[in-house]
Amino acid sequence: MKKSAILSVLFLAAASAMAQDANSTLSQFFEGKQVVVKIDMPGSQQGVDIFPQKPNSLDAKAYGKRMKSFPVALRNGDAVMVTQVKIKDKLIEFQLGGGGFGTFGDDTNTAVNFKPAEKSDREKDLENQLANTDDQDQKDKIQRELDYLRRQRERDDQRNRAIAEQAAQIKKIQVDQDRMKGGSRFNLKYDGKVPPNITPQDVMAALAPYVSFPPGLGGGAQPVAAAVPGSTGAATAPSAAAPGSVNGLEKGMHQDQVRTLLGNPTSVGDTDHDGIQVHSETYAQGNSYIHAEFVNGVLVRYSIDVH
Repeated sequence: MKKSAILSVLFLAAASAMAQDANSTLSQFFEGKQVVVKIDMPGSQQGVDIFPQKPNSLDAKAYGKRMKSFPVALRNGDAVMVTQVKIKDKLIEFQLGGGGFGTFGDDTNTAVNFKPAEKSDREKDLENQLANTDDQDQKDKIQRELDYLRRQRERDDQRNRAIAEQAAQIKKIQVDQDRMKGGSRFNLKYDGKVPPNITPQDVMAALAPYVSFPPGLGGGAQPVAAAVPGSTGAATAPSAAAPGSVNGLEKGMHQDQVRTLLGNPTSVGDTDHDGIQVHSETYAQGNSYIHAEFVNGVLVRYSIDVH
């Protein structure tokens, strides 16, 4: 093997080893930690695209389109766990609360196929008789029966079409509920490959306008956050009531489990979001209030306010 070929192999091997080390470092550093998001996030595995190397790092156009296309899975102020951090060639997936509904194995299909009924043998036979009969009285008799069968078939199609449309609406509601519970993600996209020497602090700095990290994470102060594009002021550091202040509270818990943990709510309410019934409860915990939202008795999001 030529010397240049050997050097190329060694270089690729070293680059691969560095990438694996960086992936392992980011995973160990972030996964399992709770953070607070500073923007609403779509209930989709498509997530929110961030370009750390650009002055305006948020792809606002793609963000707006996805917010219109999918229900909100995480709202500004929600505490959520980092469930996976993965380096993929030119991007870093920073997955929150499951990473977003729509990954492999998630059923996102809301279509219910409707197939019109075929002509019955009797209808075909009558059409054949009509074409081969010259007797007008007989023609009229055949035509009346044929019209009846056609109207009956059309009524059956209309009823089955309505059933299919209703089933599609039910599937859409179920998918939307799954999206609301499936978390979301940030996609940190780089020109070329992800820098091989990237550190957790680099990732925190890139996400600082959109995520509040626990104070002291990484042995340093919370990264200084620039203003979120389109906002009226600079982002602030997380409050003392950020993640971890409600020990054991997690999305996906049943309403009874939340009440066992936090006690009886001080206020409750119900709202309708595009056909999805959302039940809200507020709990008092010292000088903090926890606002929780449930769908079918399951906690889909919560936020913490300090007074």
